[in-house]
Amino acid sequence: MKRIISSTMALILGAVCSPFALAQAFPAKPIRLIVAFPTGGATDTFSRITAAEMTKSVGQQVIVENRPGAGTTIAAEFVSRAPPDGYTLLFTDLSTHTITASLYTKLQYHPLKSFAAVAPVNSSPLLLVAHPSVGAKSVRELVALAKRNPGITFGNSGIGTVTHMTAEKFRLRAGIQVTAVSYKGGSIPVIALLSGEIAMVMATVPASIPYVRQGKLVALGLAAPRRFPTLPDIPTLGETVKDVEGAVFSGVLAPAGTPQNVIERLNAEFAKASDTPQAREIFAANAAEAIKMSPAALKQELERDVKTWAEVVKATGVRVD
Repeated sequence: MKRIISSTMALILGAVCSPFALAQAFPAKPIRLIVAFPTGGATDTFSRITAAEMTKSVGQQVIVENRPGAGTTIAAEFVSRAPPDGYTLLFTDLSTHTITASLYTKLQYHPLKSFAAVAPVNSSPLLLVAHPSVGAKSVRELVALAKRNPGITFGNSGIGTVTHMTAEKFRLRAGIQVTAVSYKGGSIPVIALLSGEIAMVMATVPASIPYVRQGKLVALGLAAPRRFPTLPDIPTLGETVKDVEGAVFSGVLAPAGTPQNVIERLNAEFAKASDTPQAREIFAANAAEAIKMSPAALKQELERDVKTWAEVVKATGVRVD
């Protein structure tokens, strides 16, 4: 009888401790999404709708915590040092995250090795907007104006962010000289633009499109390969200046060493959260498209992006020590 009881207990314990059972038990407490940007920008907007939808699905609160600054490296370093248990995650612009690999020389973490790829969420192209006082109503007019007046101010959401590097690509391709002005977050340079502090910004759509619709800013072009269905009247930059594309690639990373079964569960939950009617509505309004990808595929995508952005960083000569 004792042998039978022992065998039965062993089977029960084996089932409870199996990776599948652990994945089913996760999460057992609230999950923190550490967002690498301040409130109001694209990454923050997408993190909040995703967190709200995911909370409904997993039965635990998914909490958004903003830790902006230093081109997303403050949030990334914080998460890289967190326990690898799936309860502290980095929600960031993965484009900017991969840029930091070649831009910063003294990071306290490795953009790839210190993290486990969890899930992409969506991709939203950047939008070049100008203050009405600039007088340009098209990319062609803006380029002509910048050539006549070298040093026109060009804002971005932080040194090394995708808004900065896409603006640098535009400058190179258009053959113009600009004065780059960096701020700490996607919505802050738009506020500066509204006040006339700067002339133009390579902005996120959520931070800028409301002001375009109000006539307070002029939308010149999307940094996208094609026009977006919900913004059909805004041309792409490529229609005038070739090979200028850049987007906020929202996604989630976990500290390296997070159990694979937890990663897989999180991947499925983020995919589910980004595919709800509420999320799709917010995404569409901000020119974003949901993306689904396995953790392994996302890891490969990040490795490719590190190499691609390294070439852009080298071409522009931008470095951060």
